[in-house]
Amino acid sequence: MKLNLALSVLFILAIPFTNCSEKNSVYKNESIAKSFIEAWNSHDANRINSLLADEFMYIEVCSGRSYSDTSTFSAYVNGTLAGIPDSEFEIVSVIANEQFAAVEWIWKGTNSVGWEYMGIPATNKYFELPGVSVMKIENQKIVRNCDYWDWNSFMQLIGTK
Repeated sequence: MKLNLALSVLFILAIPFTNCSEKNSVYKNESIAKSFIEAWNSHDANRINSLLADEFMYIEVCSGRSYSDTSTFSAYVNGTLAGIPDSEFEIVSVIANEQFAAVEWIWKGTNSVGWEYMGIPATNKYFELPGVSVMKIENQKIVRNCDYWDWNSFMQLIGTK
């Protein structure tokens, strides 16, 4: 009887610790999502890459472009930021669970340089474009990220449509 009572008490005491572990992973995933946006704001591709797993997939859904190695992904990051040198991402909200995180953001900047290689001229138009990054996270690293934003809205906002 005492053994059953002791086991019951241990079981009841262990329940909060199980939830604590889950809450801890949720908190870590929220933190990784925030760090991802902060890394973009640093304009440092290496800082962004440090958040990615050795094997990752980064997908820009609106363009269909995807990256799975750090060198081509770094070129993408640097090219994106070169076109809008004052790029800044404002975090609107973050939600996470034990495996995923999603961050809603607003990309702000001025199309002061453009992307000549893509036929997008500089227009000197300021824009604010909403988007979402959805991340799968394993072992505190991003293994898959999908960015969702609207290409046509972006082109209108920067003054090319």
